[in-house]
Amino acid sequence: MQSMSRRAWVYVFVFYTAGSAIFLLSFALARPAPPDWLVFGVLLALAGLAQLFKAEAPNHQLYHPAYIFLFSAVLLLDPFYFNVIVIVAHLAEWLKERLLDSPYLRDWYIQPFNIAMHIFLGNAARLVYLQVVSDPGDLTSLAALFGVILAALLYVFLNHLIIGTVIFLARQVSLRELEILKLENLATDFIMLLVGYAGAILISIDIWLILPAMAPLFLIYRALSVPQLQQRANTDPKTGLWNAEYFVNALKVEMARSDRFTRPLTVVMADIDLLRNINNTYGHLAGDAVLVGVASILKASFREYDIVARFGGEEFAVLIPETAPATALERIESVRSRIEASEFVSPTTRQRIKATMSFGVAGINGGKMETDELLHCADIAVYAAKLSGRNQTCLYTDRLRETLSI
Repeated sequence: MQSMSRRAWVYVFVFYTAGSAIFLLSFALARPAPPDWLVFGVLLALAGLAQLFKAEAPNHQLYHPAYIFLFSAVLLLDPFYFNVIVIVAHLAEWLKERLLDSPYLRDWYIQPFNIAMHIFLGNAARLVYLQVVSDPGDLTSLAALFGVILAALLYVFLNHLIIGTVIFLARQVSLRELEILKLENLATDFIMLLVGYAGAILISIDIWLILPAMAPLFLIYRALSVPQLQQRANTDPKTGLWNAEYFVNALKVEMARSDRFTRPLTVVMADIDLLRNINNTYGHLAGDAVLVGVASILKASFREYDIVARFGGEEFAVLIPETAPATALERIESVRSRIEASEFVSPTTRQRIKATMSFGVAGINGGKMETDELLHCADIAVYAAKLSGRNQTCLYTDRLRETLSI
């Protein structure tokens, strides 16, 4: 589970409370007014299906085509039935990630937060829309268009602001650093909501017109996937981890933030012990299986916003913001033990291979230090771990450098 500040937890639970209150109030008001069940069922199915597909930008921002159908529901349905669609769509996403053991599977509190947030946003957007239009059912009037634009702007801006605020409270990363309010990020979601408006018009004319209108969603999804193509340039093709260039750039940003806010930061360098011997004994494909297996363990062992990278060869690196080196030691030891206990299967002989890893830990708690110097400190700690017999975790100290004369 990701560690969060007390203020971040308070913020999250405020949204839990607000979302629950809005849902219960909408239920009390909606019971005398059943929806057009066909419209409700079609939007429920489309939103649930679209929520299963997402595109991730390099800054880990996720784009969901489901926004299109959620906004259609805002305009066409009573708030209670919109709320039901939000809940079902997000539960469908959670179930898919759980069943597939997806890398997008997150800590327990995130999906309820997303549900509560979208309930709040959808109901707020509808209130804005109703303040502008005299006949909510007439989606083609100029007043309706103006109301939709205002409602969509509110939905998108508050969505990004709410997410940016919770990240700031959890990690002290400013909205400017996150670029979450960057125009191109806001514009993408805004355009999707306008597509949802067009879909609502088609549904109001004839429900089945929405089916051929879904064809452009493929193009939208492809467009949203462009950031993923950019991300591939920053990843190691063999392991799927970040590459060294991305790691160093992220480290520079985090070190600047550590200096500005006097916050702790830990860097871990790690080497697979005697990988050359594994290659010589079992073959290079077996060595690759060990690399990929170790990378998988590393990726699964750290938080979503920690940066896990392959530095090259058998060398890996981990950037752990908001964590002092001494605090990180217990987690690193747990990862080392897990790797030691694992068996990696050779793809050619099906033989089970054991491997170990040496870890070097270094860090700062504010203050000026060059990126290369911090990485060198972690390298010294790795070297000391190998001198101690490998399969060790070593914490860097100035005394350690003096002892090794490096």
